[in-house]
Amino acid sequence: MHSGVWLRLMTLTALTVLMAAQRPEVFTLMVHHGLILTALNSSVSLACELSPLFNAEPLEVRWYRSGDFDKPALLYKDHKIQEAPVDPRYKGRVSLTGGLERGNVSLTLERVTLADGGEYVCRVSNAQWYEKASVFLTVKVLGGTPVVSVAEARGGGGRVNVTCSSEGWSPYPTLTWRNKEGTEIRNGREVLNTPDPQGLVRISSWMLSSPSDTDWLSCTVSLSEEEKKESRILPRAPTEGFVRVSTLKKMANGNDKTESTERPEECGTQTAKETTTQRECVPKEWGEVKRFKVDITLDPKPGHPYLQVSPNRKKVYSTTSKEPNVSTAPHVLSEDKFSFGQIYWEVVVRNGGIFNSFLGEKQSWYVGVATDTATLTTGVVPLTPQNGFWVFTFKKEKGYCVSDDPQMPVSGNESPSVSADILTTLGVFLDCDRQMLSFYDAESKVHIYSLFIVVSSNTFFAVFSPGLRDTCPLTVK
Repeated sequence: MHSGVWLRLMTLTALTVLMAAQRPEVFTLMVHHGLILTALNSSVSLACELSPLFNAEPLEVRWYRSGDFDKPALLYKDHKIQEAPVDPRYKGRVSLTGGLERGNVSLTLERVTLADGGEYVCRVSNAQWYEKASVFLTVKVLGGTPVVSVAEARGGGGRVNVTCSSEGWSPYPTLTWRNKEGTEIRNGREVLNTPDPQGLVRISSWMLSSPSDTDWLSCTVSLSEEEKKESRILPRAPTEGFVRVSTLKKMANGNDKTESTERPEECGTQTAKETTTQRECVPKEWGEVKRFKVDITLDPKPGHPYLQVSPNRKKVYSTTSKEPNVSTAPHVLSEDKFSFGQIYWEVVVRNGGIFNSFLGEKQSWYVGVATDTATLTTGVVPLTPQNGFWVFTFKKEKGYCVSDDPQMPVSGNESPSVSADILTTLGVFLDCDRQMLSFYDAESKVHIYSLFIVVSSNTFFAVFSPGLRDTCPLTVK
């Protein structure tokens, strides 16, 4: 045996014998002071060590929630983990991993749930003495994208009341208002935190602002600099009521036709002058909408057997390339919903390079929005305005279209990448206040198409469908 290995072995043996021989009758426990933060579904170690260090194998080690001494999460005695009495919520999820022979009685908790948060007591005892110490576990949950709205302030005076709210956070988050220069706004704001029955927090804030057509405000809710969500809004007084829409519509045969109707009408790349019976249809430049970019996450349960969402909730793809027994493309919604202000997000609709050659060329996809009143139960309804969906779609045999019945082809006059069928990243801009949806080529930074959404509901979800018989994913950037 190598002399170095032999020396280390002898040292470890001597240390073990020494620790056993010097087993004290009185000891204390060393634990982590302050909150221990961990994410949902992760594993976490709750540290607890004897002081002085000595072999803890002959001792009793009990980990329990505060107030639940008789129903411990883990009980070690008589040189083994006991099956009873223990809290059934922790069965198969806890273990002692520090090394009892080294005086480390730390608890490892796996597959952390929201209910696991709180105070844990580490209690170690022998026949003559016991000691206990508490550690505090907090489960981190990233909440929803902030919803920002504007209302006319009481008393007028040319000011508006701007409100920001976000749900589903743990622990208590921080809410920050900033102007377009990035300067934090502290004066005149109010912030309220409200816990819900599940232990998550809803945070809301409001403040008075002077209306502006150019100076936007941002509301950021965060747990840390890396864990945050942001929304932006132009603090303008909202327009009341709904109107009938009359737009200049480019027909498939190339002719122009003016229609007046209550169903959703496309405004395309045309400009319709606003009158008493028309809404202004002037799409923003890509550079203007880019600043409203938000972090979109997908619902982890798409509700359809042919779809799967990635663990980071950024990709959705079909699990079969065979002919599914459905008549239309299954879809998944965003986890967040939007009711006020402007929102922009991007979707990679075509992989390039080695990924494209490995996965194959994408055959179809659908990207857009759905209202909260859409028919969502089956997951395979036609993605048309009649069912509450407004989408931009690609099918290899048909090219690009906007959802309608029948579908309206998009020629891509503004965007060469669309006409050449090589669109890679689609930008989506939703103006909730105007109920206007616009699509952009995010690579060439040009506008593709815009349409109005005329519905009584003003709550929207982002909607994604990777198409049929196509295992290439859609990816939210």
